[in-house]
Amino acid sequence: MKAQLKAAKKVAELRKKLFAAPPAKKAAIKARLEAAKAKLARKAAKVFQISKRLDAAKIVAIRAKLAKVKNPEVKAALKAQLKAAKLVAELRKQLKAAQSGQKADIKA
Repeated sequence: MKAQLKAAKKVAELRKKLFAAPPAKKAAIKARLEAAKAKLARKAAKVFQISKRLDAAKIVAIRAKLAKVKNPEVKAALKAQLKAAKLVAELRKQLKAAQSGQKADIKA
């Protein structure tokens, strides 16, 4: 996550420089901006993979607890937790696959 945030800040910084730069330097800054965008995409993909694994591990842990519990109140709470964890995992998948215009709708 930190690497992704750092890459996003670099992209934002280069965009600001691009708008303020004289025409002679714009080509060099555009090249650096494209490289920074590619790095950001790689970092975002890595964060998604890690999040996917963490979501799966969380679901497995909740299922294991659910199998052991005998108390109906606790069981109901764990079922709700499991449902929420599955929803979060599904929304992450949709967010990854969505177009940029649809991402705001999914986040809301």
